[in-house]
Order: sequence, then structure tokens, then C-alpha cells
Amino acid sequence: MSRRRSTNFRALAACALALLGARLAAAAGPEPKHWFPLGVRRGDNVEVSVGGNFPKWPVSVWVDRPGVTAAAGEEKGKLSVTAAADATPGVYWMRLYDSDAAAAPRPFVVGTLEEALEKEPNNAPGEAQAVGSSIVVNGRLSPGGDVDVFGVQLAKDQTLVASLVAHETLGSPVDAVLQIVEPRGNVLAYNHDHGGLDPQIAFVAPADGPYLVRVFGFPSSPNSSIGFSGNDAYVYRLTLSVGGFVDYPWPLAVAGGAETSVELFGWNIPEALRSRTLRGEPPIAALFDPQLANVAHVAVEPYATVVEAETNDPAAPQTIDVPVAVTGRIEADGDADVFAFNAKKGESLVFELASRTLGYPTDGVLEVTDASGKSLARVDDAGGTRDPVITFAPPADGTFCISVSDLYGHGSPRHVYRLRATKAKPDFAVTADAQAYVLAAGKSTEVTLAVERRNGFAEEITFRPTGLPDGVTAEPVTSAGSGDSAKSVKLVLASSGGPFSGPIRIRGESSGEDKRAHEVEAAIPGHQARTRDLWLTVVGAAE
Repeated sequence: MSRRRSTNFRALAACALALLGARLAAAAGPEPKHWFPLGVRRGDNVEVSVGGNFPKWPVSVWVDRPGVTAAAGEEKGKLSVTAAADATPGVYWMRLYDSDAAAAPRPFVVGTLEEALEKEPNNAPGEAQAVGSSIVVNGRLSPGGDVDVFGVQLAKDQTLVASLVAHETLGSPVDAVLQIVEPRGNVLAYNHDHGGLDPQIAFVAPADGPYLVRVFGFPSSPNSSIGFSGNDAYVYRLTLSVGGFVDYPWPLAVAGGAETSVELFGWNIPEALRSRTLRGEPPIAALFDPQLANVAHVAVEPYATVVEAETNDPAAPQTIDVPVAVTGRIEADGDADVFAFNAKKGESLVFELASRTLGYPTDGVLEVTDASGKSLARVDDAGGTRDPVITFAPPADGTFCISVSDLYGHGSPRHVYRLRATKAKPDFAVTADAQAYVLAAGKSTEVTLAVERRNGFAEEITFRPTGLPDGVTAEPVTSAGSGDSAKSVKLVLASSGGPFSGPIRIRGESSGEDKRAHEVEAAIPGHQARTRDLWLTVVGAAE
């Protein structure tokens, strides 16, 4: 080949590669970086600004359950979101997508109170934004170093609950701080980490007058910077309420299908709302009312539930039958709740304590002892949280005890917990390698499934997708009880047509007499939550 022809070939190849790169770049789907605001009152509509990259506009919006609808506006980066009047308050997951790909889902909160937007400038006490005393303020700490200040009027002995959600619920990269400040600048109350990294204060006004609620933050992932942090992604929702605010329901768990009386503990709760009758189905029920500023969640269990009964110390433990969910409270410093149970050798039991993950202060410790009081197992933290889990294999048939205490010996009416005691049955869980997939028409793509086998589960598991569109097929794939496929398999999606964009699910079902079935889940980037709604985009049309 001559030098001239070689040069021309390289030039043509470079152009082809550039065109291919341009086509690939153009094929990228929506890439939202930050949303504001991230909530609305039920029955209302709000315009949401979404910053990021949007190769195609308008985009489409998918919401994970009924009650919220959303649509792209004419202006790029603007969404119109509406919550139905009968929408269940709580977190909804919204996903932006176009014909080329889909973004990861983002949380969006439906509340019960009036909502307002933060207005700058409101950095200093003299610039405080006046707001009501029962309201949700949607705010954002931006730019770096931003401080937001809000002014409220309180009467003497009135209790104001200031509760901020950001990192734990919204995935905001902020470790927020709340302060209650008098107009002269003296800090009257302070909180940093009430529930995870999100703060909350219950403040009793010492006198009539104006008070300031101040918000600032640091990066949720610590770095070398010194000073307050912020950017457009530092979004928060600040609830201010002198009305009813629920701290916790009692009990924290009820048996499914049965009517159970639930008492609400918190601040300013009207007497008529303190006791509610609940009948729900697993896994969870929501208790809410227009007179309450927040939602109380109660676990609905497929087995019996009980409430701890004092006295239940080592000398007189409370007897429980497994399986069971126990609601308890470490009411005083140094307290420990002890429960006696019968167990048989060869039948392992699992004890799971939840308090910190529910937003309560107990730094729980679980300890199993035999009839003589000898310690057989003791666990503090598990799975990267301060809530412990014990899998106990009884050394012999007999009666044993499990105690619940706080690591530092702390106790209070807020040191509540839920203890689940179940038999350690063989089971499995499966995680997909992504929450969204793109499939070119006429081609195929692989979905890698990581299989977690628990308590000796060794049955074959067959995986099949559901919700596939016409033109997309997938042969069932089996995870054997041993070998490489026991831990990981690949499901191949093949397309003979298109286009398509929508959710699919993958179901795994075991063989054997005791069949077990679970849907595959995927991690949501930037959040602790997981999704079963995997997204599939089929690009183009088969030739």
C-alpha cells in the first residue's frame, strides 16, 4: 500500500471511529445529577428541576407504584409531578428514560403537610426566611459553605419538632446539622446524627417569641476539607411541626391478618390519634393522618408477635416461642431484657435485632446463654450496622436465654427495638449485576446473577424473566446446588425486534419438595435501597 493510500485509509478509519463515537455518545440516555425539590404534599403538584445531561428531551418518567404521576415539561430539565389526594405518604421511586437508555431510580417523598421552597438569601439570622410552624421546607445547601436559616414563632412551653431528611432517605451526599438558635445567636439546641446522618430536634420553647432553625452540613463521605460543604446535590426536606409528630409505634411489629391495637408515641399527638387499630399484610404497613406530620411504619410479620413484659431479667426471663417478633424497650441505664426459648440440637435459630436501622438510639448487643448462665454467643454489630444478628446452633436440646442490651449501658423511653427470632431455614437471595440493561435489536446481552445460598441451601434454582416484550426471549438458566453455577449464573436476553423501554423482573424458583421462590434484586446506585424492577431498553429495530 502506498503512503498516500495508507494516509487516506487512516483518515477514513479515524472518521469512522469518530462517527461511531458520536453515535455512541448520542445513544446515551438521560443522566440526572440532582433533583429539586424531592417531595410534594399529597393532592398537590410541584415543578421539579432536574440538573444533568439529557441528549433527548422530553424524557419519559416511570414511577414504581400508583399515587404519583410525572411528566416532562416543555422546558428542558423541568418535570411536573402530581401526588393524588389519596396517595399513601412515603417514598416513591422515579426513573427517567428515553429510547436509548434509562437512568437509575431516584426517591421522591409524598407528605401530609404544606410545603415550601427555601429562598435565598437566608444565610444569616438577619436574613432568616419566615416559615410556618407546621410545614415541610424543601431546601438545598448550595454553593459550598451555604447555611440556611428559617424563622418560626413559638409560644412558651410549645414543642417544636425539627426533623431533616437528606442522606438516609434522599441519598443526598450531606452530613447535615440542625440547630435551634435565638435571634441574638445563642445556640439553644443542636443535633447532628439522629437517624443515620440525618438530624432531628424536639425543642421546648422557654418563652414566647421568635426562634431560628439553622441548617448546614459536611460531606457525607469525609474528606480533607475544613468548613461547611455544599453543592446542587445537597438537597434536604426539613419538617417543622408544633402538631403531631410520631417518634415510634408500639408495638413495632404486628402479625399479618390479625387486628392489633397500635399506640403512637411522639410529640403533640392528639389523644384521639394515639391508639389505632391495624390490620395489614406483610411486609409493612403505614400509619398516617392529616394531623400528623410524618408516617409511622409497622412491620407486618407472617408469624406471632409479642411485646416485652417487665420484669424480664436473668432471674425471671420472659418465655417466647420461635418464630416470633418481639417489640421491646431498654427503658433505663443498665437495663437488659431477657427472653427464654426452647431449642433442639441440629435446628439453628436466627436472632435479628433492629433499632439503629429504624432510627432509634439503641446500640444493641445480643447474647445467648444456657440454663446455667454460661455465654454461648455474643454479637455487637453485624453487616456494617450497629444492629446485631446471631445464628445460634444449640449444643443440645434444652432451654436457653437471649438478652438484649445497649453496648454502653444506655437506656431511655426511646431505646426501642424489634427482635426477630426465626428458625434458620435453608434459603437463597439473588442480586443482579445492574439495575438497567441496554439490548441492541438483533443482538443479545447477559445479566449476571450472584446467588447467595443461606443455611446450607443446596437445591437447584431456575431463573426466568417476566414482563419481557414481544421479540425479546431468554432461555431459563439453572444454578446447580454445587460448583461454579451455585454462586453465579448468566441469563441471556436476545432480541429479534424493537424498540422497547420498560421494567422487567427475574424470578428464581428452587426444585425439591420445599420450593422457595424469590425475585432478583439490584442495588440502586447511591442508595441503600434495592429494586426488583430491572429496566430493559431495546435499541433500534432488527433488520
